[in-house]
Amino acid sequence: MRVVNRTAVTIIGAQPYIDWMRDTDADFNKGAITVPRVKAYGSAFLLPEFELEENLQEWVEDNVSWLFEFQLAAWTENESTWPAPRDLRVFREWFRVDVHSVVVDVGDDDIEGEEL
Repeated sequence: MRVVNRTAVTIIGAQPYIDWMRDTDADFNKGAITVPRVKAYGSAFLLPEFELEENLQEWVEDNVSWLFEFQLAAWTENESTWPAPRDLRVFREWFRVDVHSVVVDVGDDDIEGEEL
């Protein structure tokens, strides 16, 4: 187990995202979307360590378009269902951003990944 030099940010859907998910959900799943179920569609991002909250907020603002589209694509890649506009104001309405300043890697194996 080790503490890693990263800041973790999790993005979880708020009510507008949940409503959108319901509206774009497959017929067999209509009405089955709940807040606990939406959490499974949240994302965690490992960022460089930020000493100041302002620096983290600046990173989110600089990457809001990509973050918004990443979250939407996690539910459906049908861009015709995606909301417009997808700006910072709407992002803040649709998602909750939680910051975790201590990141602990409890795995015994190396972290693997793929380029996006």
